[in-house]
Amino acid sequence: MNKLIIFPIVLISLLLSSPVLGAGVAEYTRAIDTSPDDMKYKFYLLRGVAYRNQGDIDKAIKDFSTSIQMRPSHDAYLRRGEMYFEKGTYNIAEHDFSDAIEINPSLEAHKLRGLTYLVLGNLDMAIADGTELIKMAPNTSESYNIRMEAYAQIGEPTLAREDARRALSLDRRNRVASELLVKYPEKIEFTSGGVSRYRPRGEIDKYRVWASSQGFAFTLKSEEDEGSESEDSK
Repeated sequence: MNKLIIFPIVLISLLLSSPVLGAGVAEYTRAIDTSPDDMKYKFYLLRGVAYRNQGDIDKAIKDFSTSIQMRPSHDAYLRRGEMYFEKGTYNIAEHDFSDAIEINPSLEAHKLRGLTYLVLGNLDMAIADGTELIKMAPNTSESYNIRMEAYAQIGEPTLAREDARRALSLDRRNRVASELLVKYPEKIEFTSGGVSRYRPRGEIDKYRVWASSQGFAFTLKSEEDEGSESEDSK
């Protein structure tokens, strides 16, 4: 087969391949060396992902940066931001996620920037991104995680619990939400003796399992115990 025909086929297969399961660093390097100038940015991006999958963060950042210099893209900013986040340079990561949002305000970009704001302690901005996530995907349980955590950290447990309950109504497996309800229980007034006690609204069984795993004594009275108490009261 003619080399001029083979080359475009190879390029297309590389572009369509999964970065995780597809081509590796060597293949993308050959693509960079042989591809037209207006396509090289894409292969630098893909090779950066390959480096990331190998755990070579610095080389990944270098390739993502080259791709951005050639042609700024949402994906390149996102992937480079992830690498800076991994390195602990959160301020740079936040800038990259913001640049990605300028190009395409995607769910992933807001999620990553919101998480970065949480880490930095920029809670007002975390709430803003969390709110945007909820607007974009109101029926996805995880959309509420960032905002509920930020509300809890700024001392707004009522708002945090509202988000947690909504998240759990969408997915009972949301551990962030269930743990938040345990950490910030609602005050419930019991008429017996006028004593105020605290417990999370609902989720009692989950709280009991969690408390047991933490070494707390939290057991439910057996029917036998309750029966003996009734006899004593007669």
